[in-house]
Amino acid sequence: MDESRTEQKEQEGRSEGRLNHCWEYLGCDKIDCPAHSAEGKQCWEITGHRCGDRVFARIEEKLIQCCFRCPFFKQLKERIKGRRWADITLLETLEDALIRSSKYSTKVEDLYMEVIRRSKLMNLLGEVSKIIARLDKEEDIILAILTVTTAREGLGFNRAFVFLRGDEYNTLRGKYALGPSSAQEAETIWRVLDRESDTSLEKLVSKGQKLRYLRNSSLTMITSSLAIILDDPEGQIARGLDEIRFVHRRDLRSAGDLEIAAALGLEVFCVVPIATVEDRLGLMIVDNIFTGKEVTPEDAHLLEMVVSHATTSLRAAQLKDSLKKNVESLKATYRKLKANEERMLRAERLAIQGEMTASVLHELKNPLVAIGGFTRSLIEHTELSGSDREKLEIIKNEADRLESYLGNLQSSVTRLKREEGDINQTVEDVCQLMQHELGELRIELRRNFSPDIPPCFFDQVKIHEVFLNILQNAIEAVQEGGRIAVRTWADALGFVYVEFTDSGEGISKKSMARIFTPFFTTKEDGSGLGLAFANRIVRDHGGEISASSPKGGGAVFLVKLPVFLEKEDLTEPED
Repeated sequence: MDESRTEQKEQEGRSEGRLNHCWEYLGCDKIDCPAHSAEGKQCWEITGHRCGDRVFARIEEKLIQCCFRCPFFKQLKERIKGRRWADITLLETLEDALIRSSKYSTKVEDLYMEVIRRSKLMNLLGEVSKIIARLDKEEDIILAILTVTTAREGLGFNRAFVFLRGDEYNTLRGKYALGPSSAQEAETIWRVLDRESDTSLEKLVSKGQKLRYLRNSSLTMITSSLAIILDDPEGQIARGLDEIRFVHRRDLRSAGDLEIAAALGLEVFCVVPIATVEDRLGLMIVDNIFTGKEVTPEDAHLLEMVVSHATTSLRAAQLKDSLKKNVESLKATYRKLKANEERMLRAERLAIQGEMTASVLHELKNPLVAIGGFTRSLIEHTELSGSDREKLEIIKNEADRLESYLGNLQSSVTRLKREEGDINQTVEDVCQLMQHELGELRIELRRNFSPDIPPCFFDQVKIHEVFLNILQNAIEAVQEGGRIAVRTWADALGFVYVEFTDSGEGISKKSMARIFTPFFTTKEDGSGLGLAFANRIVRDHGGEISASSPKGGGAVFLVKLPVFLEKEDLTEPED
């Protein structure tokens, strides 16, 4: 009975036209609703995805957010309350299913957008890998990173600045920067890029390599004059060496940070590390000073991925440059060692020649003295005829002349060129000269130089040869991995001492007695003149050289030289 009355009321309502149209129920004007005056269809069927001023991507969103909340829709639901319970349940079930479907659609849409975002990122990383793969120089790799960071086809930041480690342990030096230096320049660049819609990242990088604008840009020049101190306790920019940092200029406290922000015009910016697992190479600063666009955590994460993708190649390029420099340095050192070796061999040959000359002069001078003496005795004590006396006079005169000539020659060979010098420095020069050979044989060289040694007057070239000869003998006596010690000191009596101690097998008693004798040697290819020559030079300086061999093994050579405080005391006698 109740149902029949309800249906009767509804029929009366329909006949009176009170409830059948939303525009009648809500009192809408014709210009407000496209469903106005429409017969046979409801507003949600006519308006599609629109609801007033709002437009929805899916029709179910419009039903949930607009229709289900509409007073007319609610009134229609009230009209069927008197009908069968199954119809009401079905309507509510369909309404709930529609809401659930909308939620799932939103999730699917979000997943779809995430897939698109990740696909774009993978494409970008793939393009970065393709660009970086053909680059092997630090500057070109940095240019590629900066181009990807600032290009519209890449991450689209307005500006980017790179600071890298150098030779200084606690300092990052500004190296490169990319971006417009003013708003006008930015607008000009954007207009050009809008016209060149087909420009790719690879073309932009290649163009930058050809123009070299990275090295010559005004931003790079400003950046290269700046430095970040890593151990500054108030420094915030330096923390970007370890993690992503979002920084506002008003939060800076360090004087160094404020100087960098003022020089580069930084207000709100992001700092991203340039690092591998093993090495922290530097950091990159980015901002959107001209567009004012916020740098979001997602933007910073994408930048970090792009930078880390290229950092391994950057480190490899740096190691390659370092290796190249080391090779060039080794080549220069080798050339220097070769030249020193040639000079050393030439000096040794000259020394041998000098010693041999001195020996020959000595051997010639003795018989000449005897010839001259006997000739004078014959002239003075023997009665000779005129022709015989004349011949003896010629022999005497020639012997005197030859003796005088040999005396002058011997004086020039043995003459010393004494100059004021530092014994410690001379010993150090010898050690440095043999450093390469010591390193190859892994021989440890210990130095113990007394700082109290006064300046001495000596022939620096010849004394250098003495020390070099002794050190060479020590190296030959010491086995691989052995030790050599060099010690200097001075006493109160006006002498300086230089001691060479090695860990070799030592010197036998038989050899010790003849070690300074000319032409004595225990080596198969030795000349036997090195130590004899050293002994002669030291004695010419008024010093002494001695050798000993302790019981525990090894050998000790001690050179004792006088200290001349007055250069006038060194005047050589005239020939």
